[in-house]
Amino acid sequence: MVFYVLRNGAHLNLYEKRLVLFSGKGGVGKTTIATAFAMSCAQRGMKTLLMQINAKDRIGEIFDRNPIGEELVELGPNLFCVNSTPASALREYALMTLKIKIIYRAVFENKIVQSFLNAIPGISELVLLGKAYYHAAVEKKGGELKWDIVVVDAPATGHGIFLLKIPSVVTSIIDSGHMFEEAERMKELLEDSNMTSINIVTLLEDLPINESQMLLESLGELNISVDYIFMNRVLENPFSADEGNILEGDSAKADSITDSLLLAARFRKSRLDLQNKYLDLLKEKIKRRRISIPYFFEGVNNQGQLEDISQRMQKQLSSDEQ
Repeated sequence: MVFYVLRNGAHLNLYEKRLVLFSGKGGVGKTTIATAFAMSCAQRGMKTLLMQINAKDRIGEIFDRNPIGEELVELGPNLFCVNSTPASALREYALMTLKIKIIYRAVFENKIVQSFLNAIPGISELVLLGKAYYHAAVEKKGGELKWDIVVVDAPATGHGIFLLKIPSVVTSIIDSGHMFEEAERMKELLEDSNMTSINIVTLLEDLPINESQMLLESLGELNISVDYIFMNRVLENPFSADEGNILEGDSAKADSITDSLLLAARFRKSRLDLQNKYLDLLKEKIKRRRISIPYFFEGVNNQGQLEDISQRMQKQLSSDEQ
């Protein structure tokens, strides 16, 4: 039995989906992008759950809170966050299944059973993904699904692929039983592009683009579609065409204030030229709609900066020109 209701339409925008995941190479700003998107959902009146997967939390600091842990935290109107660990996900999954805490303690807190579970490859990923599935497609309050949308800050590329591959692995090696049925439901949800969206976060640099291409290909093999490429930390061009031509001249020596400024401008122009080269590479390798997020030289450390990113994101997502 499938617990969620399929929606009509060949394509739904990100705000019409139930489960939206962000992955990409480590260090590209995946958490920032996922958090900004979750904030944009909440601002649109959607009850939003931002789910971290066994992460070293930095969201709590941005929102001036204690580190986000296993307990649900309200970050603002309509916006909630949790940082799920394998242990907490297994505990919640077991309690949902067994219903009675005393049975859970007798079974899952038994040292022999714990050792057995720890020895099963992929069990941690299965229960973590199962928790995301539960929040997105099963959890109800007052007869309605509790969350309008669940946004997942998924692990970086390699671990992220393994996480999303687990349901297919399980259904390929067993063909019946409770675990098979749960894995089959997760697999159906991930493959349903009307319900689930996978988005890749990258930088306009060589290694992140190559990893993004690898992630895209791996997800394609799993029948999981990718909607958007979020290009993070994109340098904005402050120069007009004429100014750019002037900067193409000989390099200046930094022997005066004017020459120092000119040297800095030429360096910025060279970085922009390199960025354009990698943008062309991205367009060639990955045929997906692109969202551009600017570079914050001071880093993204507060809600105001997240608000800026969120507004830029909403504007591009709602535009017909991607």
